[in-house]
Amino acid sequence: MTGGFGLALAGAVLVIITIFEMVRRRYIRGRFAVTWTVVGVITTLMALAPGALDWAAKVTGVAVPLNLLFFIGFLGLLLILIQLTAEIGRLEKRMLRVAEEAALLRLESEGRDSDAQTDNTTAPRD
Repeated sequence: MTGGFGLALAGAVLVIITIFEMVRRRYIRGRFAVTWTVVGVITTLMALAPGALDWAAKVTGVAVPLNLLFFIGFLGLLLILIQLTAEIGRLEKRMLRVAEEAALLRLESEGRDSDAQTDNTTAPRD
């Protein structure tokens, strides 16, 4: 194994350890953990079998294997970006619902407070 492949393998192992540690500490949740685990596994496979990239480039008709790697990386980042955008949309919807519920509760609470003040001022004193 040459120095470059050793470095690639060390980087792949570091990526996988980091992903599992972040999942363990609950910094990354389910869907995202699956995506990043796939990234880690692909990174490890590419480090263990460097000839696979050459083979994949020949099969797909790409002249430079590194260009195929960059294209795959670009697609992976694009998928992660789409996933994060969808999650932001869901969170915005949830935040709007919580804000509406809080406003209704505040309105209801203010209504009770004004009713209580009205009852205190109109109640006859002994």
